[in-house]
Amino acid sequence: MVYKEDRAQQMRDDLEAAIGHYMVAVAGRLLDEGLPVSSVSSYGAYDDPSQDTFGADVEGSVEFTRSFRRAVFGEGRDAGLLWCGVSGWCFFCIPEGSGRTLMESARWMGGGLTPDPGRVAAFLSNVQLDAAYSGSDERPFYRAPHAEPISLLQRLAVFNADSRSAESSYYESRFACVQIDACQKRVVSALTAEKQEVVEVALRSGELQALLGFLEYVEGAAPRDDAREMARRLCSDLSLRARDGWEGLHEHREALTYAEEQR
Repeated sequence: MVYKEDRAQQMRDDLEAAIGHYMVAVAGRLLDEGLPVSSVSSYGAYDDPSQDTFGADVEGSVEFTRSFRRAVFGEGRDAGLLWCGVSGWCFFCIPEGSGRTLMESARWMGGGLTPDPGRVAAFLSNVQLDAAYSGSDERPFYRAPHAEPISLLQRLAVFNADSRSAESSYYESRFACVQIDACQKRVVSALTAEKQEVVEVALRSGELQALLGFLEYVEGAAPRDDAREMARRLCSDLSLRARDGWEGLHEHREALTYAEEQR
């Protein structure tokens, strides 16, 4: 009996990891397109009876920053992408205080249980144009809840870019790297863009210190050396320019030099 439970727990852990890697693959594609993905999640308990209420079992999600949700979908809305292990991808948008459930607000993508990340990104592009009519309110069903977890695991295995680790927590560190890599690309692109104008921005001294504090945090916490180095140089440039004024604009440009090296 103990052995059987051990095997079941191992399957839950393996599914959580595999789903997590699928979420990271989708998040990576969205980040490459400039969308502010804030987090991913994964749930691998294929035998959880509490999910029967929703006709589901395992699931994953891709979440976005609050500012993005507010700008695109309106104030007071919880919105994101959900992957259901029974029905595939859906977009949900729940107005605050509406009393609606996620399933009631879902717009289903269709197109199979584990579509390519590029197709999920295209679905979200349509959602941004018209959230109310993208996809379908009719929920598809591609597998029965709690059924054939091994087959589902094999299906998801293709999305694990690094098969050396199947630990359930590993996808989270992989997402952190994907996220910072996308941010680094955006920073390099912004710093090296042609025909840049010199802009004047009114900042309180405290606001400048807050910005520098965030850059110092990135320097210490980023999972990639190049991102930490970029944050260090940008923090140094801004500090010295704040001290020297306009005269330091062309002198203190370590971040730009580093960005040009990264291209």
